[in-house]
Amino acid sequence: MQSPFILSLNKPVGMTSYDVIRDIKRNMPWKYDKVGHFGTLDPFACGVLMLGFNGASRLNDLIHEYMPKTYLAIGKLGVTTDSGDRTGKIIATDESPYFFNELSRLPKVFIQEKLKEKFVGDYLQAPPIYSAAKYQGKPLHEWAREGIEIKKEAVLRHIYSLEVVKYAHPYLCIRVTVGSGTYIRVLFQDCAEYFGTHGTLIGLVRESVGHVNIKNALVQKDWPKGKMDQSFDLKKLMRPSEVLSFEKIELKESELKRFLNGNPVDLPHLKKGEIYKWIIRDDKELGLAKIKEGKLQPFINFSQNFSP
Repeated sequence: MQSPFILSLNKPVGMTSYDVIRDIKRNMPWKYDKVGHFGTLDPFACGVLMLGFNGASRLNDLIHEYMPKTYLAIGKLGVTTDSGDRTGKIIATDESPYFFNELSRLPKVFIQEKLKEKFVGDYLQAPPIYSAAKYQGKPLHEWAREGIEIKKEAVLRHIYSLEVVKYAHPYLCIRVTVGSGTYIRVLFQDCAEYFGTHGTLIGLVRESVGHVNIKNALVQKDWPKGKMDQSFDLKKLMRPSEVLSFEKIELKESELKRFLNGNPVDLPHLKKGEIYKWIIRDDKELGLAKIKEGKLQPFINFSQNFSP
């Protein structure tokens, strides 16, 4: 049985998220089943990109739900591009006296105070026209490249924290921690508009996903180098329970059989408020159970072929 595992990489600028997957698939020295990533990073961005192997990618929705992402975003005020970042075409600039004479003199502390006041907490945001959000089954960026702009309704997102790291007019650098589905390009544009000007992103670093930090993510030179590469440090592989820190539980033989066969397990002693538990046996993660009405409901089964 192949165990699920997660690998955290530091995606370099210039590669797409799928470029990274192709590179790793081509050079991975161990046998594995399917591989997928947890959250796309645009080519102009860099930072934490986690890949899930052997069924670990099925945890995608939970990682988005339970692990907020922290970004360092560098943008330029006074200019707007059609994509919302530096790769797009400039469609508007701000040449007003306000932009040059007043906005340029605002102190960093004042900008941070106002942005926190406005954006931290629940926040309505519409996806940009150049995004992977879909309309009629096709990503918006594909519609946009065909000359069709699809505008979707704003959706409620959540901003956990916002810090102005540096302000040197017209450049603004912010660090934000956000919930699932938040587009940093759009957030930066909205921050600029709140101060009466345009804004576009010129650099983006995903510093962390939950507790998975860029400091521990593998830089490209340390990625697996080929099928025969025996130098890769296996300690860099993360078990799913190291990423999603739910409590582990070991079931009795009869209970385990019920779980592996897709049946709920009655455990009346379960604590209220708990949502998920890892099901383990011999230190192997066999799956994830969702707690409902005092029972463990099978949620993800990693080991359909496991025989206790």
